Amino acid sequence: MSAISAPMVHGVHRRVVSAGIWGRLCWVALRSYRRPWRAARAVRAVIAARKPHVRGITLKYARAGGRYFWDLYSPGWPSPAFDRFVEGELDRWSGLRNKPTVLRTAIVAITKRCPLRCEHCCEWEELNRRERLGLADLREIVAALQRQGVSQVLLSGGEPLQRFKDVLDLIQQGGRGTDFWLLSSGVGLTVERARQLRQAGLTGVALSLDHHDPARHDAFRGFPGAFAAVEAGAHAARGCGLVVALSLCPTREFVSKENLERYLGVAERLGAAFVQLLEPRAVGHYAGRDVELSAEQLQLLESFSLRATFDPAYRSSPLVAYASFTQRRRCLGAGKRYLYVDTDGQVLPCPFCRHPAGTALGGGLETTLECLRAAGCPRECGSTPTTSPAALA
Repeated sequence: MSAISAPMVHGVHRRVVSAGIWGRLCWVALRSYRRPWRAARAVRAVIAARKPHVRGITLKYARAGGRYFWDLYSPGWPSPAFDRFVEGELDRWSGLRNKPTVLRTAIVAITKRCPLRCEHCCEWEELNRRERLGLADLREIVAALQRQGVSQVLLSGGEPLQRFKDVLDLIQQGGRGTDFWLLSSGVGLTVERARQLRQAGLTGVALSLDHHDPARHDAFRGFPGAFAAVEAGAHAARGCGLVVALSLCPTREFVSKENLERYLGVAERLGAAFVQLLEPRAVGHYAGRDVELSAEQLQLLESFSLRATFDPAYRSSPLVAYASFTQRRRCLGAGKRYLYVDTDGQVLPCPFCRHPAGTALGGGLETTLECLRAAGCPRECGSTPTTSPAALA
């Protein structure tokens, strides 16, 4: 299958986009706080909060559907979702309006159904059991999350394409103030379905691809043809103006410089805007197994993510989203920035912390969030940093 146009922009175009993003941030601040001095104070607070955690100057943006993306976990600009995200960040760091902390991202597992048998599945014990959540329940959950300020909803499973009509309904109901993503194996993502998803308002798809070698990916996913499904799904999605991300579980057997570079090449060929690294955790199908990566392997992943994002030699390659890089320095789960809603409607700190804090149904989300934030994340999803950002930049 031939390559499709690369979505990355850089050089002068990147600088124009950066100016537009910062200009919009200042405009949203002025609209929100009315007085210029209050708006300036809020913007300075956001800049000061970001500074200790910024890893470098992004040399590229991803472009899709007339919007620009620099972070897999933030809405694209320009859009109502971007404005909503900015308002939340301004309120979070400035403290000028005494508003409660808002969520940024919610992962919602909408189905137990899945045709695959993935080696690392965190919902393994629930797969293909009777559904507990009807469409009305899912609508209620999404609406409750939006009332908490969520600007990004990731629809997961199981395989969410197994409930395709419900996915379309949820996206249409969600409106323009929220970016919706589909976390999928790619199985069942046809050109016609991609077109319908785009028309409904979907922002992008994160397709699970766990090896650059088709046979090894198929074996990892327990499904012959899984690699071909990702290829076809990526081309269908990009052709319809959706953002494409590839999600990789880098196992001990996989992590090497050669494998990472070859994988990045496949991602570029498929027109991916992002590569997401999700470390293996001893939960779900991996429960009780020694699967976590060594310090040397974590350092290799960190170096790779920084190089792919900030090295000029990689300016046409996808951006690399490595959540655990940040998590090892400050946990953003447990309702601080994001949370996970499982296939029973229970609210968890993240997909890997299987300790429900309560339910997202029956008007209980606000109370559940209070409990979740008070308890925090039992695992903290990581430990101490393996390498300082300064040493890797």
